[in-house]
Amino acid sequence: MTVPASSANIGPGFDCLGVAIDLPFHLDVGQSQELAEELDKRHPASLSFVASGGSGPLFAETSIPPGKGLGFSGAARVAGLAAASLQRSGAIRFPELLAQAGKLEGHFDNVAASIYGGLTATNNETVARLQCPPGLSIVVWIPDNKTSTNLSRSSLPSSVSFDDAVNAVGRSSLLVAAIASGDLEAMRAACHDDLHQPARLANSPDSAEAIEAALAHGACASWLSGSGPSVAAFVEHEQAQDLSLALPNSGHCKILQVAPYGISVS
Repeated sequence: MTVPASSANIGPGFDCLGVAIDLPFHLDVGQSQELAEELDKRHPASLSFVASGGSGPLFAETSIPPGKGLGFSGAARVAGLAAASLQRSGAIRFPELLAQAGKLEGHFDNVAASIYGGLTATNNETVARLQCPPGLSIVVWIPDNKTSTNLSRSSLPSSVSFDDAVNAVGRSSLLVAAIASGDLEAMRAACHDDLHQPARLANSPDSAEAIEAALAHGACASWLSGSGPSVAAFVEHEQAQDLSLALPNSGHCKILQVAPYGISVS
């Protein structure tokens, strides 16, 4: 089976917005494909597979770099859980899969995007899919360093001011409405965040520079992908190459597309 990577949070959509991107995680049970490697027991796909009652060796190959904020652990856990479900019952029950994967990850935004594809909004186990505006690519800037999600979360404030909370709700709501209506100017205005990005970007100045550069070179939204350190940006197709060349040389860029589908089984 194949599960796409994800870029979560999308600025103010902290722990509730995510988009599937076309970096695949391939998982096979019981047999090795040509380029696949057998997974050890500590791999997140193996852990979720066994925890959900799966048995047998697992083989995987992926284009998702771990520790970069692109949903590697989420996609792997979704694949492991889905493989176990297929093995047990011959079917994948998506609501049950979302509940299990969200519990393992500790949040639902990235696993929802990997399960359902496209752009998703979640509130715990409730999910809605959004149609991404046509004509957009996703430019992802990936620095050399990695980020631990747990350590990144520990840097976040335990409380925020009432004004910051109101602004976060407003921006997140505006961003969802702008995406749904295809209003690229409103997307740009709404992608700013005061809840999680300031604390995380303080420890990753190159990521902050990448966001600013993306917005200065045509992005209609740019954000810290997941817990970072990667940065993602929505940009019109014809501007994607120029934008990628404007990002810091302390990382490399990939010009990607929204993955319209989530889990696929062959």
